Amino acid sequence: MPLFSYPRERPPSGALDIQVTVAPTLSLLYDQFSEHAADDDLDILRATIDTATDATVRQTQQLGGYVAHDQRAWPCRMEISPIIHPVVPGVPGTRLHIHLFIGPTAVAVNDGLRYEIDRGALDDVLDDLYVSFRGAIEYHTSDRFRHLELHWGPPRSAAPFEILNPPLHDELSSTDYFLEPCTGLWGDDYEIWTAPGTEYRNNNLERQRQAAQRPWAGPAHPDERVYPFG
Repeated sequence: MPLFSYPRERPPSGALDIQVTVAPTLSLLYDQFSEHAADDDLDILRATIDTATDATVRQTQQLGGYVAHDQRAWPCRMEISPIIHPVVPGVPGTRLHIHLFIGPTAVAVNDGLRYEIDRGALDDVLDDLYVSFRGAIEYHTSDRFRHLELHWGPPRSAAPFEILNPPLHDELSSTDYFLEPCTGLWGDDYEIWTAPGTEYRNNNLERQRQAAQRPWAGPAHPDERVYPFG
């Protein structure tokens, strides 16, 4: 169920704003298509992001769709409105990400009554939502942009995947996640969670630090790259 209709409306009071980041090279690809007036490719990219967003909304409901009542979690019908947003304040250029606005209450399946959502259940699946969203983007872009021979892989050992061909990762000064939460829609009027969570990010940075100490550490070895369609 949608929570509200964007952009005609704004989320109700108490809504939760879950922000899911995507690979920075995807934003560079978007800019490249825009600058070269590659309208067909731009339409394909937009449709791909829509597909991944819809799948993430469904997964949010399936994995985190619970209300808290009688000291336990009950399945519910959540109210979720996704917004695909192209910029993050303070970060130059395009920075694609999605906002999942989730209502503070939901209707329980078992009795049809409305209760507060179980935020603990949502917090537990933040990293899963991130992994699923990025995985869907990587899979569908590889499929739909075969004519560009697009493929993904880690730009350095243990790093999150970026687009390696075209070599957009060479243009990045950083492949870090959000430098800060996005407040470009309604400021900080709503509680913001970012996906992946802090522990996931810290663990990833530690893996990269350890990988950098190996005998070779640099651009991804060809065996680490992703060619899902040959």
